[in-house]
Amino acid sequence: MKITKQEEIRPICPYCEKELDEIYVKTKGVGLITGKNAIYFCPHCHKILGVGQSRMA
Repeated sequence: MKITKQEEIRPICPYCEKELDEIYVKTKGVGLITGKNAIYFCPHCHKILGVGQSRMA
C-alpha cells in the first residue's frame, strides 16, 4: 500500500460537509504516563470525528 502526502486537498467533515483546515480536540485525564482521553470534533458543527488517547494534547 502506498501512502501519498497531499497538502492541496483538505478533508471534509462527514456531517456538515465543510472543509476542515483545523480540527478541535478536547482532552481529559492525567497525561504523561497514562495518556489523556481525547475527543476530536469539527470546528463548524461540533460533531465528533473520532476518539482516542493522546500523550501530546
